[in-house]
Amino acid sequence: MKKQICAAVVAGVISMPTMADFLGVYAGVDYRTTATSHTANGYTGEFDDTNNFSGYLAFEHFMPLIPNAKLKYSDLSSEYSSDATEIKSSASNAILYYELLDNDLVEFDLGLAYTDLETDYNNLSATLGQGYAAAKLHIPGVPMHAFAEIIAGSINDDNATDAEMGVAYTFNPDSMLLNLSVRAGYRHQEAEISNFKQENKGLFAGLEAHF
Repeated sequence: MKKQICAAVVAGVISMPTMADFLGVYAGVDYRTTATSHTANGYTGEFDDTNNFSGYLAFEHFMPLIPNAKLKYSDLSSEYSSDATEIKSSASNAILYYELLDNDLVEFDLGLAYTDLETDYNNLSATLGQGYAAAKLHIPGVPMHAFAEIIAGSINDDNATDAEMGVAYTFNPDSMLLNLSVRAGYRHQEAEISNFKQENKGLFAGLEAHF
């Protein structure tokens, strides 16, 4: 029995590099500085620049017919300092996607997103069915890549757009257990619910861990 257990452990260790190519969890958090504007009933207000967090969690696997999954959350709250007006808003996404390209130079994903929008302005909320696309362009010989991602479209009267682009640098690309990347870029989000529209745009920086 002991020999069988040892053999299983050795086989598992040997297979880890192979399995790492097929199974992966990505977790990231970004710190954002955003310029925010609101439009309601024809009136547009510019709010103070705010610092918010956003994050995501993705799971990718090797099964071709089953989509990969990703969850995203963005705090979009803002404040107008002159009269202390604060509007709390957020966007959440549940995404199913397929990797159409995945090689040493280019990655391309395409899928669908279920988006939940919430704001305490008149307690508005909306749920949307949207399209999702993401791409990475790797720089040969350097553990660095450019990335872009967009969630857009709607099947009802409410609407939203979430688009970002940037660059990322991976410190330990050859590790079998954990890859850690720093990333930075620009992100633009819009949400329109009934007669209320909010726009958030600005720079972000963050960390991503790949298990």
